[in-house]
Amino acid sequence: MDFALSEEQGFIRDTIRKFIAKECDRAKIQKMDEAGDFPQDLFQTVAQMGFCALTIPESYGGGGPDALGASMVAQELAMIYPVLAGVFTAVAFRGGTTISQLGSDSQKEKFLPDLVQGSTIFTYGIEEPDFSYGVGPVKTCAKQKGDEFVIQGTKSFVSLADHADYIITLASTDPEGDLKSTATWFVIDTSDPKVCITPQHAVGFNGASVCEVVFDEVRVSAESVLGGPDKVNKGFDQMGQIMAARHLEVASIAAGLAQGAYDYAVKYAKEREQFGRPIAHFGSVKCMLVDMAIKINAAKNLLYQACWLADTEGSFLAEAIMARICASQAARSASMDCVQILGGYGYANEYDAQRYLRDSLVLFEGDTTEEELKDSLAGLLNLV
Repeated sequence: MDFALSEEQGFIRDTIRKFIAKECDRAKIQKMDEAGDFPQDLFQTVAQMGFCALTIPESYGGGGPDALGASMVAQELAMIYPVLAGVFTAVAFRGGTTISQLGSDSQKEKFLPDLVQGSTIFTYGIEEPDFSYGVGPVKTCAKQKGDEFVIQGTKSFVSLADHADYIITLASTDPEGDLKSTATWFVIDTSDPKVCITPQHAVGFNGASVCEVVFDEVRVSAESVLGGPDKVNKGFDQMGQIMAARHLEVASIAAGLAQGAYDYAVKYAKEREQFGRPIAHFGSVKCMLVDMAIKINAAKNLLYQACWLADTEGSFLAEAIMARICASQAARSASMDCVQILGGYGYANEYDAQRYLRDSLVLFEGDTTEEELKDSLAGLLNLV
């Protein structure tokens, strides 16, 4: 594995950093966070720079697949504004990666050009209100009636559903049957009046709501099955690729958030003086910052390995899970330590430490838990 960035990836990193320096000043983001504003204008600028094309093949107008390049963009955005990073990954990973890898030819032709432009947002509808530990029964039902399917059910913790154009939804053609033989993914248009979306209030990621989505007998054609009509009841086989992309995007945001919290803490520790010297010189603060740096770099190395496998091998689910767990842990500990280093200011709204902490707590969004991820990883590692 070559850790050196390609010339193109170096250009991507430098370009997104220039955008952040020019457009994403902390005062502006603080106001948007307090108001719960969706970062539409900022995201459109990101899209206009061509970054949404990184996960899409050149044959459809993209510049990829380049999972590492897309991950770098997400990390840089998350360092200053995790919400904006979440919108970007909804397009690049949930839309671009999923449709590129699993979509039918007609779905690729329909969706990928718009995803390249960043004009279409996708999200996943997976979790249900009464999901049990691990992969439980899917009660969202897809009954076939002629050439159509009627979707009935509820999904919980669907991030960005209130701004998404399409929800890639997991349903079962027979909720009483075995999920392995009945699971089916559908691409559902959120403009359908039978799709009811209710934002839920979360502690962080203001402006990027998690939502409850009710499908009230939504009628879709067989062409709406992810991958086309031939993929009815084949959703379990597609699960690994979908979840790998999901874990990769969360790991990217988490690694960026952790780095942002660390940089914020370092800047404060070097400027804040006590007893005639910066607090960064004190042993306890110094050790805390070093521990943060170690955890962040470990998480990034796992993330880069997963991205490298995504771009070269195509199979990276175990590595993506490892990266998500490690990066999420790093984000939580770094943001908490950032609050501690700032002392009383860490709890003040005019400082960003509290925002990093709040956003770090929403990284799992209810779609899974760390324990569930470890359970899945145990299976991939042949431990059970």
